[in-house]
Amino acid sequence: KGRADITKDPADLYVFRVASLRNVAMTPPYFHDGSVATLPEAVKVMARVQLGVTLNDADTRDIVAFLE
Repeated sequence: KGRADITKDPADLYVFRVASLRNVAMTPPYFHDGSVATLPEAVKVMARVQLGVTLNDADTRDIVAFLE
């Protein structure tokens, strides 16, 4: 149940501590449950879920290049 398991604070239910993006290209799989195998796929998922944006391939490549 996320951070709530540790803090016992109901506000922390399903809140997860996010790892640094340093060396992110070298640390697959992605997300707290390892559900995404590639960095480009993770970038697309995060854009859709967090921002409501569907990235095209060129934008995805640009973001991945920045993260690498």
